[in-house]
Amino acid sequence: MLSGMRRRRGLLACALALVTTAVAGSAHADPPNDAPPAGTVARDVKSEIPIVAYTYQAYGASAGGYGAQLTGLGLAATGQRAIGGGGATVWGAPIERLTIVADAQRNFFGNFSPSAAVVFRLLGTPGDGFSLGALGKFKVDGFAGGPSKDEIESEIELGVLASYVRAGWHFDANAIAGRGTGDDGETDAEARLRIGRDLGQWVRVGVDGQARVRLAGPKYLPNGQIWDFAAGPQIVIGSKRFYGALTGGPATMGLLSPNVGWTIVASIGASSI
Repeated sequence: MLSGMRRRRGLLACALALVTTAVAGSAHADPPNDAPPAGTVARDVKSEIPIVAYTYQAYGASAGGYGAQLTGLGLAATGQRAIGGGGATVWGAPIERLTIVADAQRNFFGNFSPSAAVVFRLLGTPGDGFSLGALGKFKVDGFAGGPSKDEIESEIELGVLASYVRAGWHFDANAIAGRGTGDDGETDAEARLRIGRDLGQWVRVGVDGQARVRLAGPKYLPNGQIWDFAAGPQIVIGSKRFYGALTGGPATMGLLSPNVGWTIVASIGASSI
């Protein structure tokens, strides 16, 4: 009987030792972690917007993502009436590397100007380090054009896009060439640049702009020069799926004289991140 009690005590001691080991192991185990797996980049709605005002980001949007943006434009300068415009932009990334962007808006010249673009990421990881992409775009610059007012003024653009993201800094640069589909052979080259800095989780500040020069076709742009530009400070505020952006500054784009005017681009939108 005494030996049986000793055996039971031994079994109980073993059981207590196993339980103690299990509890200690669970206490030292890592707590639940909702962070993204190692090697992935946390998504930020401010980095899911293919284009806010002027400059495209080379990596487009995340695969499977989509979004929409409403934009308002304003342009004022001496010697001409103020212009107001704007419209809507939608985008989607049906597969990895590919983002499709479509918009319909009234541009700086007061014309209805829909467009469709494809951004294809060639190299890099979205939102982490250097990315290189390509742009193909078809846009309509206005209806009822030409001498007989019965033509659609359209243009095909091709470009190279570069982005660099590191330690809260965001750099985007575009080199784009466009040629009109009409008989006059209008050919332009554009340079676009955006620099941004994250201030905390919700705010990004920087500058955004573009410059254009006429290469072939009619010598002068509507402002009487062979070049024009629009640029200025930019602020983007985003939280979860929603964001708002404001870009404003000097501009000659959209003007009918050599004067320098002022433009503002205000946007609100949402992404499916």
